[in-house]
Amino acid sequence: MKNLQKPIAVVFATTICLILGSVAEVAAQDRRNSGWYISGGLGGNLVHGLDQSGSNTESTCYPTSACYDLVLRADIPGYRWRYDPSTDRGMGFDAAVGRVFDRTRLEVSFAQRRNNVDQGPPLEITYLDGTSAGTSSYVGLGLAQAAATNFFEDLVTRTVSLNAYYDLPIGPQRITPYVGVGTGIAFVELTRIFFSIEYSDPSGEGTLYEPPLSFYDSKQDTRLSDTVFAGHVYAGADYSLGDRTAVGLKMTYSRVDDVEHTGTYEYHPYFETDPSFTNKNTFSAMNHWSVTLNLRFMFGK
Repeated sequence: MKNLQKPIAVVFATTICLILGSVAEVAAQDRRNSGWYISGGLGGNLVHGLDQSGSNTESTCYPTSACYDLVLRADIPGYRWRYDPSTDRGMGFDAAVGRVFDRTRLEVSFAQRRNNVDQGPPLEITYLDGTSAGTSSYVGLGLAQAAATNFFEDLVTRTVSLNAYYDLPIGPQRITPYVGVGTGIAFVELTRIFFSIEYSDPSGEGTLYEPPLSFYDSKQDTRLSDTVFAGHVYAGADYSLGDRTAVGLKMTYSRVDDVEHTGTYEYHPYFETDPSFTNKNTFSAMNHWSVTLNLRFMFGK
């Protein structure tokens, strides 16, 4: 998606111009007063403002905090972290079935949006009570270092919504601008959540630690799946191609509720204390913006 150099709206606007040019000589048609319709659309989208916060309740004291000879510490209530993930431009589609009542439309729609997510480095890592967890410290045997790898793969958002639109009584005869709102449920998935951390001592004396530095290594490789509520606001315009068919651009803003995830580890130093040990993450402020090129076909009266 990073190879897309032009704004999505420009691409779709060009497409619309070509369509309008090809049907410029079609005779004007009266707008139908009622009837059932089906529609489908394809376009691009962007997720803005995605935040990630997480925590666990372990009391492990790590070598990077000068705790190479003390595994558990009663004064550590757990750890808390915060990230600011970013997303690439994505692609999506939607499909709907509905009915027109004069200037009002009601429909049930399904939409899918897919974006690649970059988790990036943590903004903050603290103990659970908010105090600093420290970073790398010089300890008696050497400089203990931690090499962490963390990334996400695709964020996939599928929504099922009940929408209502109102056709505005303005504009040329063949062009119908409209506004709308919708609500429904969102099935949110992060196809992969990966985290690993490995401890080492560049001085070469890491084997002298007890327990050894490798004891503190951990790894998580999982996925997220959650179902939450979503709300939508729409604005767009349709161009009538005839008595039953219309094509147009639709802009959508969607707000998706916070998504929560309980993650397990493949291995972790705290497993010896609690084999069922997990962490919790919350992904919030998911604002979806999308532009789609839609085709609508009307049938019946």
